[in-house]
Amino acid sequence: MSWAPLALAALVSGSEWLGAELPGGLPLGNLLGASILFAPALAGWLAARPRARQRLWATMTLAAALAWLPVSMLLAGNVALNFHGERGAAWLGFSAVVVIALGVSLAWALVAGLRRRG
Repeated sequence: MSWAPLALAALVSGSEWLGAELPGGLPLGNLLGASILFAPALAGWLAARPRARQRLWATMTLAAALAWLPVSMLLAGNVALNFHGERGAAWLGFSAVVVIALGVSLAWALVAGLRRRG
């Protein structure tokens, strides 16, 4: 998961190569954006104890992070994620829910880890 900060830095910098098309026409930047959501979701899942409510939450968060790119493409109607009208608002809401769920998952994992240690 050490690649996630590099991917984030590339997205923030707005590098031209982010627009490079992968097979199927998907811009590389969209794949990197999805990977930035996947990394913390996976970290939260790995940190959660099996058969705990935290693991269930982390599993749902991981599923939402994995679904982010396909759902985004469905809402946009294209692989470039160009939105129009209400679909853009729906995408923004969906993305916000995923990011908030990621934050909760990571915070929960941090608190649980601190409790186990101390």
